Amino acid sequence: MFDSYSDRARQVILIALWSARTRGGSYIEPEDLLHAIIREDRGEFAAVTSKIFPGDAPHQDPPASFFSASASENLLRELQQDPGLLHAGSDTGQPAPHFDMPISDSLKHILKSAARVDHENTKAIEPLDLLAGIVEDRDSTLAHLLRRRGITRQRVAKALSRS
Repeated sequence: MFDSYSDRARQVILIALWSARTRGGSYIEPEDLLHAIIREDRGEFAAVTSKIFPGDAPHQDPPASFFSASASENLLRELQQDPGLLHAGSDTGQPAPHFDMPISDSLKHILKSAARVDHENTKAIEPLDLLAGIVEDRDSTLAHLLRRRGITRQRVAKALSRS
């Protein structure tokens, strides 16, 4: 299913899975995806993977950020997540158990929207394509949340056209 995803987008999916596991969810939800997009945008993939796979955190250069620091912190708070930066090895708790988790119907809809955007451009699906899938549903709670922070369909589309 994720063959057409870039490495960064696959990392976002892994972080979303971690987010869902951490909150004790039965499904990976759109909120987990947004949480993951923000964490990946802040360059926290290595920190998350160190929590999932202790001692095996990959090094990578941080991506060019889409979210401002204040927007990402405020969004994380509204998603009821700790807005602090994650650091590799900063958590002494047990790693999340390793198992697959189903994707909610609402998240399937978002992933299909991202795939449609990608299909038109014939490039790999990137994290911004996933964000575009979230803002596409104008009536969703997450789209409203993003709009309050100045993240609109037009802004995401403009960023996608530059990449």
